[in-house]
Amino acid sequence: MDLPVITIVGTFHMRYTPDLNQEDVSDFISEMRQEEIGEVVEKLKNFEPTKLAFEVVTEEEEQLNADYMQYVEGGRELEMDEVHQYGFRLASALNHEHIYAVDWMESVGNRALGDVYEWAKKEQPELFEILKVSSAESRVPDLAEHSVLDIMRALNEEEEILHKHRMYMNVARIGHRGNYVGIDWVRWWYQRNLIIYSNLCRLAQSPTDRIMLIVGGAHVHLIEQFLKESGLFRVERAGELLN
Repeated sequence: MDLPVITIVGTFHMRYTPDLNQEDVSDFISEMRQEEIGEVVEKLKNFEPTKLAFEVVTEEEEQLNADYMQYVEGGRELEMDEVHQYGFRLASALNHEHIYAVDWMESVGNRALGDVYEWAKKEQPELFEILKVSSAESRVPDLAEHSVLDIMRALNEEEEILHKHRMYMNVARIGHRGNYVGIDWVRWWYQRNLIIYSNLCRLAQSPTDRIMLIVGGAHVHLIEQFLKESGLFRVERAGELLN
């Protein structure tokens, strides 16, 4: 049976988000960095996506497309944002008329991740230290000394994808019996990624669809897991595109 194909491109964030996966991008307006971003876009084009989806909440899809069309028509400069820097460039190069927002960020009464870390620092310092060490063990090299393509390749390696997921599994350990502090955030994290998965399923309307999601690297493991377990897609690893 022919299935729609999907790939998930894990990225670092070029703007502030509550996620951990961020870098100092203060020099990204330089000619060198802009060329490096263009190099990544050229690699991603080889997937030949028919639909492009982004880590933007669904309620903002209309505005997202208005901004995209303004860029296509030459009336808007690209912002320092992975949706603009990768997404708008890629969609324009492929002559896409519409792009898709698939994220969800509503609060469901959960603690913020920063609050969980602060609780662990005071109440479970030994586990807080494990989280600090785990964060330092990332295989992603220093952006100041490497190209954007180098960073993107590292983010999409299988070991790095699993490493980021395991960090959140340690977050789930924070708390005591009857007071599951970490799980209060992790359940929201799972809900968010399940909603992204559900929104991606709605985009797949034909077995000939080739969908690319560009999203923070920490999301990749769970969304890939949900897609594979659904049996509705053929999932291709983005790391192969970036080599």
